[in-house]
Amino acid sequence: MKWIWQQADWPNFRYDPTTIADREYAFHKGSERLAGLFEALPNNSRVDATIDLMLSEAIKTNAIEGEHLDRMSVRSSLLSLMASDTIPENTDQRAAGAACLLVDVRQNWNQPLSDELLGKWQSMAVPDQRYKLIMRGSYRNDPSAMQIVSGPYGRQTVHYEAPPSSDVPQEMARFIDWYNNSKPSQGQRPLAGLIRAGIAHLWFEVIHPFDDGNGRVGRAIADHALSQSLGYPTTACLATAIAADRKSYYTALESASRKSVDINAWLDYFADRVTRAQEIAKEEVDFVLAKTRFYEAFGNELNERQAKMVTRVFAEGRQGSKGGITTKKYETITKCPNRTASRDLSDLLAKGIITALPGGGRTTHYALSVVAPRTSLFQEPIQRA
Repeated sequence: MKWIWQQADWPNFRYDPTTIADREYAFHKGSERLAGLFEALPNNSRVDATIDLMLSEAIKTNAIEGEHLDRMSVRSSLLSLMASDTIPENTDQRAAGAACLLVDVRQNWNQPLSDELLGKWQSMAVPDQRYKLIMRGSYRNDPSAMQIVSGPYGRQTVHYEAPPSSDVPQEMARFIDWYNNSKPSQGQRPLAGLIRAGIAHLWFEVIHPFDDGNGRVGRAIADHALSQSLGYPTTACLATAIAADRKSYYTALESASRKSVDINAWLDYFADRVTRAQEIAKEEVDFVLAKTRFYEAFGNELNERQAKMVTRVFAEGRQGSKGGITTKKYETITKCPNRTASRDLSDLLAKGIITALPGGGRTTHYALSVVAPRTSLFQEPIQRA
């Protein structure tokens, strides 16, 4: 017997909850602090922070599967969903699907899991593909083995083989029953948040019930479980934290899917990723606060072209514009001639709105200036750094 689901005691997972008790406590305290930061934000900034967090998650949960989405397309879809709960018909379907999944999980955080809800999430994660026969919204029924493999054809390495499709309905019925009955404070057999989310993600991935989209739906389930443990939608950027070391994620999943139902190592890995996910969320909120301070200090000093450039840089997220701002990039973004770009950048530099980055050779690279936060409500006007 090679796989965990073939063990006689499957799915009676064994683990020691005391090993992650400190991280469980830290998760809840960190979530309270993040919620407080969100409440302190102005309404517009709160929306910006929410969009930035979901944007990062949508991009990264697809990147984990090797699928790269256009950042601007995903942002546009998220903005449309937040504003009107609809997406324009001509939108990139992959970007729209990723955005819809993130928003739906957030909106339905308190709903019980069901076959229908999971099918809806999978349909969002895997848009209709003309030349690829994939079942959308339903569990797989192909009698051939569902395997995760790598390597050239004929010399492939099998990293995992899921239960046969004939077993999927009963496996999912057992999983969904456990999930809904282990909800903290309301379930018949409540579990701590990190343990429940970690088990739920692993258990779902072991069953691998869909033809495609299992990873994205599995991470959505983990977010759903974390939200239920808090009593409100989590802001932890789990997919972003996982994507930072995708190899370790797959290694942890593969190891946990083999042989023993002892999952202590998996829960330890998962708890560490949730801890990092909260740190990333805090960095995202700090980024939005920095953006707010920047516009308070400099917003009225930007001409139309300069404002367009600044908007584009902030739209790239907390990592900013790769390589900094150059005259060439400014020309491309604003569609102005070289002489105008040079004059605009010189003006920004003279006003302290941008700073020159060290190095860069013959081409000067710039970054937006960081505006120091107020230390008191009665402090002197904002200092420019």
